[in-house]
Amino acid sequence: MKKKLTNNLGMKIISLLLAIVFWLVVVTMEDPEQTKPLELPVTKINEELIRENDKTYEVIEGNTVTITVRARQSILKDLTAKDFEAVADFANLSFTGAVPIEITVLRNANQVTIERGANTMMRVSIEDLATVDKMVSTKAEGTVITGKALGNITVEPNMIRIEGAKTTIDRISSVYAVVNVSGISDDCSFVVEPVLYDSNGNKIDSTDITFSEDSLKVNVSLLDTKTVPVRWNIDVSPAEGYGIESSDYTPSEVEIAGSPEVLGAIDEIVLDDYMAEDISENQEAEVDLESIVKAMGAALARPDTDKTAKLAVKVERYNRVGGTVPFDSVELTGKDENYIYSIIGDTSISYTLYGLAANIETADRSKIKFSLDVTGLEPGTHTVNLQMTTSQKVSLAAEVPVKIKIDSK
Repeated sequence: MKKKLTNNLGMKIISLLLAIVFWLVVVTMEDPEQTKPLELPVTKINEELIRENDKTYEVIEGNTVTITVRARQSILKDLTAKDFEAVADFANLSFTGAVPIEITVLRNANQVTIERGANTMMRVSIEDLATVDKMVSTKAEGTVITGKALGNITVEPNMIRIEGAKTTIDRISSVYAVVNVSGISDDCSFVVEPVLYDSNGNKIDSTDITFSEDSLKVNVSLLDTKTVPVRWNIDVSPAEGYGIESSDYTPSEVEIAGSPEVLGAIDEIVLDDYMAEDISENQEAEVDLESIVKAMGAALARPDTDKTAKLAVKVERYNRVGGTVPFDSVELTGKDENYIYSIIGDTSISYTLYGLAANIETADRSKIKFSLDVTGLEPGTHTVNLQMTTSQKVSLAAEVPVKIKIDSK
């Protein structure tokens, strides 16, 4: 038996090695090694070592770290950031503000290789520790369902203490509890994190900030809505030689919000009359619509757009334009069929129209009726004023005396 085993021993060893190589080739082809990038959050430990001296830190870079891992495809496809741990130990903080980030493979450690990102540093700046107490305001984003409007919004607690690097604390201008109310149809509550803003309205990164309360409770109440007309009487008269081109106000209607009882008692919003006499310049006026609605026990459903009622009166100097009308086209009112009427001088009558430029430009002369009232006049020479009748917004600029002759037939 021993002799059989040792026969052609060299060939048997070579065959075994070839079989192993062939197996490795097949495995490699069927399950090749590949790489994959992953972004890991970095956990900080021993931070209290800095705070012991009333100091704190701000991370300049290194809150996350990107690594490239290599493994066989069958293993790599299931790997996620949760299969790794990245830790920055502040006990190893250097005088330059660098903290080594140690990365540990938590699953399949002997089959996974970290090719890139294993020696990353977190960089921090050491600063004085500061605290501040700030009131918390509320901010609603989005739109509630049609027929409802935002009512009271309250936050609990309404004041919090904030601790962090002095340079960051000094930048804090306001603290908000921000809620998204899109689509809500009834009173509800939200739990949100505080959001910090500087004096320019820019959001401040709060990663390295400590709050006395990490969670804020925001209570949102809804009100019913109703659309009512806005009435604003405009009583203005122009100065001599001027006309009112237009007068209008906005909004003509407004959506208000309140309890069913309050809304049921409001049918319209009437503003004080706007009165002005002998005006020769454009007029503008504003009324605080929000305070008027509030005095009625309701609120504006859209205070961002309907807060103010605005009035505008446009005044324009009258224009003049001349024209003529043939005497034969002028109606003789009250004429006697026993007399003959004729004009003395020119066969046409000159006149001047008076009105706003737009009205004069669009005036249809064919729809203007001219007449002379000859009622009761006896044969002879008479002077009668030309009269004009039209539905258009033009008039005669001055009296037009016309000399006529009346003869018996």
